[in-house]
Amino acid sequence: MFVRAASCDVTPLDRPVRLAGYAARRQPVSVVLDPVEISAVLLEDGQRRFLLFSFDSIIVRAELQQAIHARLSAHGFVPAEIMLLASHTHFAPATDRACAPLGVPDQQFVADVAAASENLVRELLKRKPAEARVEIKRGRLHHSVNRRRHWPFPTVGRTYGFRLTGTVMAPNPGAPTEELATVLLLRGVEDDEVIAAIWHYTCHATAVIPSDVVSADFPGAVRRALRRRFGNIPCVFVQGFCGDISPKIAGAGPQEAIGGRLRRFARKLISGPTFPPRVAADWEHWSEGLADGVDAIADSPAERTDTPGILATGAAQIPLTEFFLGRFPDKPLTIQVLRLGTALELVAVSAEVTVEWQSILDAALPAGEGLVRLYAGYLGALYGYLPTPRQIGEGGYEVTGFQLLFGLSGNFDAGKIVPAVVGCAKRAIDDL
Repeated sequence: MFVRAASCDVTPLDRPVRLAGYAARRQPVSVVLDPVEISAVLLEDGQRRFLLFSFDSIIVRAELQQAIHARLSAHGFVPAEIMLLASHTHFAPATDRACAPLGVPDQQFVADVAAASENLVRELLKRKPAEARVEIKRGRLHHSVNRRRHWPFPTVGRTYGFRLTGTVMAPNPGAPTEELATVLLLRGVEDDEVIAAIWHYTCHATAVIPSDVVSADFPGAVRRALRRRFGNIPCVFVQGFCGDISPKIAGAGPQEAIGGRLRRFARKLISGPTFPPRVAADWEHWSEGLADGVDAIADSPAERTDTPGILATGAAQIPLTEFFLGRFPDKPLTIQVLRLGTALELVAVSAEVTVEWQSILDAALPAGEGLVRLYAGYLGALYGYLPTPRQIGEGGYEVTGFQLLFGLSGNFDAGKIVPAVVGCAKRAIDDL
């Protein structure tokens, strides 16, 4: 397998921009905490080639995906050879009109990102391909928590109105997470130098404090750590099925006066529990600890080293009507699969997928013996959340609360959603 890799900074520095991720954050911001970047890896096996992109963005919108596909077609790439993944940071400029309530898109930023993506590919194509091997390293972190918590008491909120019981967004340590982090080092066969890193973890990028700054969130902290170790390498972040997974930050913020504690207690009585207050030091401690954990994994012995000889890709789509009834943007559910020999398989889905889908897909479509499979959400033109049948019955933000923010209005079909999604994934894998 041959590899070329590059990255670039796309931070808007010449103007304030509206960030995506929080409906209550309406004012443009100009303070940059750390850069937002694009990273790209071009993989080739002599017969096939594949571009893997990682964007510091909440999502890759449909219009941006179309613009990138159109630009790259001039260089001979077709959509099946391109995977566009977002880190899901809530501190980068907005890009999607369908999600305007979460942040009105900055059209100049969208145009700049499309142009920068093409320029990265131009740069890659000028470089000499390097024969590479893949080092797979894995380890466990302790930095996330499930955010779906059953609350058996009446609540009143802006999103749902009055409910006798419900599912609130608050820490639920007893619910599933995915703490296994993976680092793939693409290392040159001739010189043993690291060409690029591809790393995977499952956690919402929602922790930066203050919230009115431009930031890559924890993927940026990890990128800095990996670059301290390996030099200025491209770092592709593959965000896992983190639809219901949030940062587990231990800090409780500053000591509150009695009035603040009373207000929080009153909010809990009215709307149910939520995450504890945090300050910037809590965020810094958490993100640097996560970065140190990933860096330690990168420095550990490889679980497996392989020089893949075959690059295989597959894709499939289904309309949302197969599992959702109502109004929704013109976006299908898309699944792309990338396989590197017998070492690694990446399954990416164009949705905010909740973590339990990982076990559902593993049970229905087991990975091959010895094959490391990674699951990614936030592929391309994302339409919204993908809950499980159990979660559909429970309700909550990932089932109904998100819909108006993403341009949807309707109901998930709990009986149809698993057959539809598993069938789509099977067709994508069969297409390899």
